[in-house]
Amino acid sequence: MIQTIPIFSNKIEKSIDKRFSPKYFFLLHELNELEKHPNIKKIEKLVDIVEYIISGSYIPRYFETGTAYLRVSDIKTIELDLNPDNLVFVNENEIAIPGKIKTKEGDLVIGRTAVLGICSLINKLSSGFIISQHLTRLKPKLHLPTGYLATFLNSSLFKKQMEIASFGITRLELTHAQLREVKIPILNKRDMEKIDKLILLADRKHIEALNKIEEAKQIFEEEININQANTKEEKIYFINSDDLTDILTPKFYYPKYLNTLKQLRKKFKTVKLGDIADIKRGDEVGSENYKRYIDKQDSDIPFIRTSDLVNYEIDNYPDYYVDEEIYKELNQDLREEDILYTKDGKIGLSAIITREDKCIIASGIARMRAKKEVNPYYVFLILSTKIGLYQALQRTVIAATLPHLRPERLAEVEIPLIDPRTRNKISELVKGSFELKQEKKKLIKQALEVVENLIK
Repeated sequence: MIQTIPIFSNKIEKSIDKRFSPKYFFLLHELNELEKHPNIKKIEKLVDIVEYIISGSYIPRYFETGTAYLRVSDIKTIELDLNPDNLVFVNENEIAIPGKIKTKEGDLVIGRTAVLGICSLINKLSSGFIISQHLTRLKPKLHLPTGYLATFLNSSLFKKQMEIASFGITRLELTHAQLREVKIPILNKRDMEKIDKLILLADRKHIEALNKIEEAKQIFEEEININQANTKEEKIYFINSDDLTDILTPKFYYPKYLNTLKQLRKKFKTVKLGDIADIKRGDEVGSENYKRYIDKQDSDIPFIRTSDLVNYEIDNYPDYYVDEEIYKELNQDLREEDILYTKDGKIGLSAIITREDKCIIASGIARMRAKKEVNPYYVFLILSTKIGLYQALQRTVIAATLPHLRPERLAEVEIPLIDPRTRNKISELVKGSFELKQEKKKLIKQALEVVENLIK
């Protein structure tokens, strides 16, 4: 349907960049109409409702340990991606870091390029992190609830503003001047506090869920008692002929990987993943079927790529969505407690499907369904440790330029059967973590729905 609105020349002169952009003026019309909504008190500029807007700095060198350095790829809807395998670090003993580019609890962090229209909340897990030059941190003034602003900065209306505000020849980038002018609807106090409570409760559940997984990992590491840090990193090595298999790649025989598995086999019985789980890969839907958040219909389904496995779960607000008809045609039959594992590109990221997840997985992700005799939460935990990762990396090959792990090689990964009581303890911790994640997802969904329903 064709839409038209009248535009007066003085409106063009008042626009910040004096562009004659239909998108800009349709958005301006939408904001003007929004001011008439009975639940919206007024519309403010971002600069008028925050204490500060501070961008980060470029750091030329990363370290294996130190203070986490946040990049645009770490910014996700409401929460950061805190997967330790994705984070990079800065050694503050070698590089002086000004305090203003370090996050504080209660900050909101947004990207100024690549992830425009996405905002993450800084909590006690991420306080003190360093932000890159492509990120901006801000803090709402006391009268504006943090949870409400975090939710709005993930809404379709904010994404639309980012789309017209950003510039760039090779990539879009948001300037400080444009960011300061972003319009924020101020709701009545009761509605904003309701949204704030949902988000802050979701954040507490998020922290507790991650802590449970870390506790389960620690129990497993103590049980196997293999100090991987003491295993030497060697660039030149030889192997015994007894160790040869049908895989003839140097990485498969890398001493750190091979010796860790040998120690594990000496201590515990192991079973191959293919013997205890059904493994299938996802599908490609074609980029012509991709829809962005601001273009999608309510019935459209999240399309989950390897970059959308975040904090051991799927990101319910990924870059792309697809039509529900494609979801029905593919019939991937994803179920609660299915394990997801990245097998292309970034190898070894894992997640578990919850009741709150309805999605299509891309071909770079493998779906594993554990058989009845083994607990899926225990299998997930092993795959999420160095024991699982080393075995996956052993079997990874480079297809042209992309790392690739074939499903039949993934099936060869060995799962140690440790003491049954310890296994059960680990399984219960991980199960409890995903119950919290499920509750968290529901709360975030509720908060976003309240905001979206108000601004539609």
